[in-house]
Amino acid sequence: MDTNKSTATIKQEKICEPEQKSESITIKQEKICEPEQKSESIVLVCTADDAYAMPLAVTIRSALENLKGNHVLDVFIFDGGIKKANKQKILESLRSEKCKVSFLSVPESITQSIKKEVHNYIEEVPTALKHISVAAYYRLLIPELIPPQFEKVIYLDCDLVIKGDLGDLWQKDIGEYYVLAVQDVMIRDVSSSLVLFNHQEMGIRGDSKYFNSGVLVINVKKWRASKFSFQAIEFLKKNRNILNFPDQDTLNVLFAGQWGELDPRWNLLLPHALAYSSWKTSPFSEDVYNDFIQNPYIIHFSSELKPWNSRHPLLKEHFFEYVDMTAWSGWRLTFKRRVLNVLKREFRKMISKFVK
Repeated sequence: MDTNKSTATIKQEKICEPEQKSESITIKQEKICEPEQKSESIVLVCTADDAYAMPLAVTIRSALENLKGNHVLDVFIFDGGIKKANKQKILESLRSEKCKVSFLSVPESITQSIKKEVHNYIEEVPTALKHISVAAYYRLLIPELIPPQFEKVIYLDCDLVIKGDLGDLWQKDIGEYYVLAVQDVMIRDVSSSLVLFNHQEMGIRGDSKYFNSGVLVINVKKWRASKFSFQAIEFLKKNRNILNFPDQDTLNVLFAGQWGELDPRWNLLLPHALAYSSWKTSPFSEDVYNDFIQNPYIIHFSSELKPWNSRHPLLKEHFFEYVDMTAWSGWRLTFKRRVLNVLKREFRKMISKFVK
């Protein structure tokens, strides 16, 4: 585990905070699919807009299929604009006695603040990842948006396939860390050339490990008490022009030396993890590399090329295995869909020029 205790000192300004005097934001919560049996709950959080409705269903369905023992999933979906029809398909896909689903409506004031102050600006920066949606930033606000009785959650991106038992991940001892995560396979530490912020100016040692934020076990109680959510948004606003991976860089600055390291099998990043020709060219020992590549617990389609928008992603057959267990069963990326995707992208580019 990374035990480096250096941290960045960040001025805290409260933004996006609710007007009411309370410790958490009031949100509209809709509960469905409640399991009948009494079992140990794993609190799972995902964020998605309508474009990620199907991948979200696949992520959670794959988790359900591989869940063992008496665990059930208590799923909270931060709704970034999922259409009613797709919500229904998500519910059909996840109907199980081992699953409870709650859609949480994020306050419009928060969405508009993120879009205006962070997202729209970052989209113009050449180094920024174009496939990141506004909903992706909601992970920074999980402790403020999740119901106050929860002290720990697992956060999952919606471009994952779960092959392992999330019960094992849930049982990991989080101790005094803010999060548990997997060290990024491409960006090993904050001194990487892919990290644009100056770690020295922020008081972070160059050998501080850098984690991928697609799979997180979050110490909600500790994070909430520190009010890091509001610090995170303020940091994004002030440093948006020097962040290559905006939300992920932010978390790595805030939690430098204060996160615990998970087995890399909990986040197999594609295609970067499979780019190594052998364990000798990788940063792993032979045993770790073989386990990592041959028996991943979570497959993460982390690049812009996803199984639902490209023919080229590695291990995409695992994604479609679980697609066929959802209400989208039989869906494939046909030639017609590929053409429509290209037209949509070009249309959005054209519209964005006029909007600006």
